[in-house]
Amino acid sequence: MDLTNFIERFSRQVILNEIGVKRQFKLLKSKVTVIGCGATGTTIAELLVRAGVGFIRIVDRDFVELSNLHRTHLFRESDALEALPKSLVCKQRLSEINSLANVEYVIDNVSADNIMDLIADTDLVIDGSDNIETRLLINEACIALKKPWVMVGVERWYGMTKFIDAEKGACFRCLVSEGFRRREDVCDVIGVININVSLTATIAATLALKYLLGLPVEEELFIVDAFDLIIERIKLYRRPECPACVKKEFSYLSKKDKERVRFTCGTTVIEVLPENPVKIDFSKLRNNNVFENVKIFDERYAYIKIGGYEILLLANGKALIRGVRDLSKAEEFYSSVLRELEEKGVVVV
Repeated sequence: MDLTNFIERFSRQVILNEIGVKRQFKLLKSKVTVIGCGATGTTIAELLVRAGVGFIRIVDRDFVELSNLHRTHLFRESDALEALPKSLVCKQRLSEINSLANVEYVIDNVSADNIMDLIADTDLVIDGSDNIETRLLINEACIALKKPWVMVGVERWYGMTKFIDAEKGACFRCLVSEGFRRREDVCDVIGVININVSLTATIAATLALKYLLGLPVEEELFIVDAFDLIIERIKLYRRPECPACVKKEFSYLSKKDKERVRFTCGTTVIEVLPENPVKIDFSKLRNNNVFENVKIFDERYAYIKIGGYEILLLANGKALIRGVRDLSKAEEFYSSVLRELEEKGVVVV
């Protein structure tokens, strides 16, 4: 690394008393996992990469759509027209913004089966998800690993964010009442204004940066009213009987994938798991011409378009399918694709 270019790139930050050269290098050595790269996740990731964070892992299961463009800085119309995976697009754009940053992308749904591997080697976790269940899962995983995270949520004109370190104070479960209920289609039917996303995500990024720099971090819950331009700070306290941070009962972390075929909240994607363990040989898929419209990303993922259906295959046989809203039809389509790949020797059962 060219030290002169490094100092020049971050010269406007380095001259700040709170940062300086030493803390700028601390940022370069820091590692962050961003779970969900929709509007909030991409905004925070961009700010962190521009500030000099050295490693960011972006995790998302979804594809770019036109409805994302009004609030997501990193996505373009061409990304939506090509239906590119969100995390892949984020990796490409963030790498263009700062070539010093190591940006890793993961196209997958975050679950109890993989979350520990996704966050174990990073210093901080950013919540870019769109549902409470995922946040509760992040919360339990971070408690188990004694790792801090930043919670972010936006709806309509309102947002909230909080830096959470369960070793020192209230966790996310302390905020959520027992027996909460959430409409399954809520992330589809509730809208959001883009300025609210930017306001809330910028506060969240501030909390993240201060932690990574080794500066004192505010522990209050920030409530954002983007319509009336009001920001409130609310002090929260640990619940004495909290099942997560007090009793260490990890009900979400102990859940394993049982449904083979399921909808994913806030997306047009259906997730399908193989009945039995399989392995996709991407080199054979590339050379076999099994299907006409095939794109392979880094020998880790394959995007296949057949008629009006789109399928993203992972190496372990898991699939994300678009273009169908019926679970049985999605399973039927998945099975037909897998059978054809097996016949060509692309799938190892």
